[in-house]
Amino acid sequence: MLDKKILISLVIFSFLMFFTSLVKNKTRIIEKNIDHLETKIGYIKNNLYEAQLDYFYLSSPSNIEKKILEFSDAEYYSIEYSQIYFSMNDFLKEKNKTSKKFINEKE
Repeated sequence: MLDKKILISLVIFSFLMFFTSLVKNKTRIIEKNIDHLETKIGYIKNNLYEAQLDYFYLSSPSNIEKKILEFSDAEYYSIEYSQIYFSMNDFLKEKNKTSKKFINEKE
């Protein structure tokens, strides 16, 4: 009877030891994957930050004006604030307000 209890306890203990080692190995693999993905995320965030800096610098009005003056012979002028339309509907309303000139109109 005593041998039966010892045998059952050894089997249960062995099973729990085996199960614990499996769980520990799986969590170690998952932690390595998490660390690898975190380094990738950090690298991508750094690239995104640098790309945003490049975009903000290259698209700044003063830089665009310099590039236009340097590489183009055409003259460009700034538009007035009143000429900026915030939506297509605003543009169409303004366009309908202006008078149209007919080509074949008698003078």
